[in-house]
Amino acid sequence: MVEEAKLETLPKSTVDQGKQVFLSKHDRVGDNPNKMVIGSGTSFKGSDIKTDYIEIYGKVETSIHSKIIFVGSSAEIIGPVTCEQIEIHGSVSGGIQVNGKATIKKTATVVGTLRYQVISVEEGASVYSDLHCTNADQKLVDKISHLRKTMNQGGLNTTTKLVVENKETAIEEAAKNEKEKKKKRSFFS
Repeated sequence: MVEEAKLETLPKSTVDQGKQVFLSKHDRVGDNPNKMVIGSGTSFKGSDIKTDYIEIYGKVETSIHSKIIFVGSSAEIIGPVTCEQIEIHGSVSGGIQVNGKATIKKTATVVGTLRYQVISVEEGASVYSDLHCTNADQKLVDKISHLRKTMNQGGLNTTTKLVVENKETAIEEAAKNEKEKKKKRSFFS
């Protein structure tokens, strides 16, 4: 059996020699050349991380750009994160931009702004974030916002005009009353 398992990973023809044959094996850690794994007890600090797939079980203090991010239960990320999909079991402190699905498990702690298209939060997760859904049609949101501003400005201008008109009318009436009083005083004097 051991021989059969070894033969599965070896190239079957000379044409396949030198090519990566592990890509179809996703169950093993480190077999994918585009996958980065930061093990528990490991600390990574410094330059930006850019990769297709990353699994984090240790501590990372930098910005991460990846398609898929898996944050283990003992993991801690400090810094901004940009990805297509993220699954969080540990701690993330910093801005998170997810252009797909964000899955936050019950053991997770998330601190910072979280922008997502789809989100799943399990009961028991600690989320101290501003949540922003980017799935909304931004043009429609901008149009509604502009319409609200226009309505508010129009309402304020109308109110201001009414107040000004009322003040002018009140001033005119007060001036008329004073003229009448002056006429009366001068008439009786």
